[in-house]
Amino acid sequence: MSLSKFHGGSSSSATACAACKYQRKKCTENCILARYFAQEKQNQFLNAHKLFGVSNITKFIKGVEECQRDVAMNNLIFHANARARDPVLGVFKIMLDLKHQIACAQAELNFLHQKLATCQTLALQQQLACYSYGDLLEQGDQYLNIDGHVHQEIMQKQSPLNYEMFMEMPIKLEKEKISIPGHKNAVNQIAMPSQVI
Repeated sequence: MSLSKFHGGSSSSATACAACKYQRKKCTENCILARYFAQEKQNQFLNAHKLFGVSNITKFIKGVEECQRDVAMNNLIFHANARARDPVLGVFKIMLDLKHQIACAQAELNFLHQKLATCQTLALQQQLACYSYGDLLEQGDQYLNIDGHVHQEIMQKQSPLNYEMFMEMPIKLEKEKISIPGHKNAVNQIAMPSQVI
């Protein structure tokens, strides 16, 4: 593949890649580093060179099958840039950050699961309480209205004939004289007889 694809010109007028420019040598069409270290990627090349060295990068890329070179070089460049950002930990720092993010997300997820379970439990309790109260009202209607028509219906069902007779029977009031010692006049008292007419 010609360098014109990477440098935007013909092979004769193409500028050197970042690797060849650093080494002050002519960049040919067969330069295997031009694909990954274009002229505008000088910092990227310097990071890789500082960590691995140009000769080691060249040996590394030649030892990889051509179909896998892009993936291999992307990983190499990624490691080099990570080491440039953090000279002590490098890629390991990225791994620690990702693990921390995963742990925080997992803790938040667990909290939400617990909160959801609590809400579901409360909702179930409220639902059961509503059902229980509804059943109580349905079963206790006869007792809640014990002084009303329902009570009369109960009495009629228990003893319909006697209850109706008692409600329809007239009551006769009689006057009864009560003698009080020391008083000449007797007091008239309305008394209910023991028997109804």
